Amino acid sequence: AQSHLNGLAAPEWDKPGGAAATQDMVELVEGRTLRCALDGERKHDRCVGIYYLEGRDIAAEMIAAGLERDRPRFSGGRYRDLETRAAAAGATIARTYQLPGYCREK
Repeated sequence: AQSHLNGLAAPEWDKPGGAAATQDMVELVEGRTLRCALDGERKHDRCVGIYYLEGRDIAAEMIAAGLERDRPRFSGGRYRDLETRAAAAGATIARTYQLPGYCREK
């Protein structure tokens, strides 16, 4: 079954920043064993959860690297500080990838 990372927003692979985010995600997880904590939600017929690699939250890693964004409506803002720190360090994802309305806090 396919799944979706809770709280993570990223551009599609063919949009600005999407190819880099996709490539970095592949390099981070390819051939490695992940642990998923499903949260019971579903998105487009996919299970939703937080994924861990060796105890590290993958979404947090990608957001801290400035490659993807916090999806506050679904994360509850759990990654907000990481995104803010990445922007302060020069990440441009917030300028190149506008969050869709359904991803923002209610």
